[in-house]
Amino acid sequence: MGVCEQLVQFEHRYGRRRSAQQRADMMRGDREHRRFFLEGEAEQKGRCFIATLVYGEGAEVAALRSFRDRVLRATPIGRAFVLGYYRMAPDVCRLLEGHPHLVRVTRALLRPVVWMAARVLASRGRAGR
Repeated sequence: MGVCEQLVQFEHRYGRRRSAQQRADMMRGDREHRRFFLEGEAEQKGRCFIATLVYGEGAEVAALRSFRDRVLRATPIGRAFVLGYYRMAPDVCRLLEGHPHLVRVTRALLRPVVWMAARVLASRGRAGR
């Protein structure tokens, strides 16, 4: 990001002045950061619905939560996916709770997802990202 030299001199001399739109955008950004933080706090209490139901509080759920926080939340598409998941997951969990055989099928379907999430996280750890 480049900075105009004249802008730097102006801000040094007269102070930084923000437009009404910039102030509104900053307030919106602050609200989003607070919401993101509070969501993270709620998720630490077990908001990974389907995986928690299927696996319990284990390494699989920890890997999926880490993948969500480090990879999915880093992009707009990932955040949209997470939001959609949070909307539909409670209904899926209600369905699964009454059918133990569906829990086993879901566990088998999630196994490659957990494996891939762990691989992506491991590769990001090695790359120093």
